Amino acid sequence: MSGRETLAQARAAEEARGAAAMKKAIWRLGPFLGLLYLVAYIDRNNAGFAKLEMTAALQITEAAFGFAAGIFFIGYLLFEVPSNLLLEKFGARKWIARIMISWGIVAALTAFVQDATQFAIARFILGIAEAGFFPGVLLYLTLWFPRQYRTQVLAVFVLSNPIANAVAAPLSGWMLELHGLWGLDGWQLVFLLQGIPAVLLAFVVFFWLPDRPQDARWLTPAEQRWITDTLAAETQATEQRHGRLRLGEVFRNGRLWTLIVLFFGVVFGAYGLGMWLPTIVKSMGDFSNATTGWLVALPNLCAALVMLPWERAARKQGNIPLQIGITLSITALSLIAAVAAQGTPVLALAALCVGMSALFSTTPLFWSLPPMVLIGTAAAAGLAFINSVGNLAGFAGPYAIGWISQTTGSAVWGLLLISGLTLLGATIAFVLSRRADFTVPAALRDAAETDSARRERSTS
Repeated sequence: MSGRETLAQARAAEEARGAAAMKKAIWRLGPFLGLLYLVAYIDRNNAGFAKLEMTAALQITEAAFGFAAGIFFIGYLLFEVPSNLLLEKFGARKWIARIMISWGIVAALTAFVQDATQFAIARFILGIAEAGFFPGVLLYLTLWFPRQYRTQVLAVFVLSNPIANAVAAPLSGWMLELHGLWGLDGWQLVFLLQGIPAVLLAFVVFFWLPDRPQDARWLTPAEQRWITDTLAAETQATEQRHGRLRLGEVFRNGRLWTLIVLFFGVVFGAYGLGMWLPTIVKSMGDFSNATTGWLVALPNLCAALVMLPWERAARKQGNIPLQIGITLSITALSLIAAVAAQGTPVLALAALCVGMSALFSTTPLFWSLPPMVLIGTAAAAGLAFINSVGNLAGFAGPYAIGWISQTTGSAVWGLLLISGLTLLGATIAFVLSRRADFTVPAALRDAAETDSARRERSTS
């Protein structure tokens, strides 16, 4: 047998080992982490359904509700970067469990607020409690998955967004109808019952989630080595292309701020719609709370069905910023169509289905971009910084739409503001699509070259 044939066999064996390792990791970690995010997403967005009763019960104005709903993200912003740095220090298992216990308790206790001020304080503390969860999981995934696998596992993970809304919508509508159970109003039951799962799942995280590939008993030693060696090669390639950023340099990095502006438009749309969609849908007709819940679930179910096929198609095309530009453009045009069709609920709901499918499909594509230029401690801080500053849109979105609703008498017009910001994000994405450092083919080529060199050294 020639040396070339031996090398080919070694490469084939190595590729098979890597594929097996990734298949195990994706389906062991992706759905479980997605379940955690589902619970988080429900707890931060269930105020949108509680609003259908609590604003009247507590005499909260539309603008005051929008402010309180959005102030969650101010607490989130202030504590996100420190939380992610502590996660890197203590490990994902312990720190994510701590985060979940904190936010679960605060979410449940929100049931007992008595006025707009207390509601705003509770939302602010909830943001502090949950700070670090999402970017912490993103950082955790960079310790497990080479670049070419990240959009796939991210799609599995963030699939929880539309699923959470689809599940929470009818569930919350049903809970609102339980008015009087345990002497509580329906809106109180929404907060109380939906906060408990986070505390219970925290114990599962603590006893089950492995911190690193080396800790995973379900991976063979060879599979563990493949993951660590491949990630080390990618880190080296990234350092050669961009250099290793010091922690202080992260916050002055132009590429980072470009991603933040792009992400702002995505988050503004996601949380603006997430918090106000029940109100928008209910305004389309004389629907009960339960019926509103099922109607709100429809756009989210469509998004859940579309996200994974959309991610696979985008990954095959390779130029991720270009795909992001397309999804955000579709979002903007669909929301404009929904406003134009507001007098015809069926058409408006169909437009919302298309728009939300495109918007949610943007998220896994976006989060594959930062690790192309950030590594190590810079990645820990950078991912948290992008998420926290970008999530200021999570404050601005609900608040702005609340102001629009109070001023115009309808939250529907807020869809035009979301459309404008997603068009801005699309423009930035199209510009990035012409930059080599943000395109997947170049990144994959670098990873393939370093991986090939490593294999040749191991067989020589």
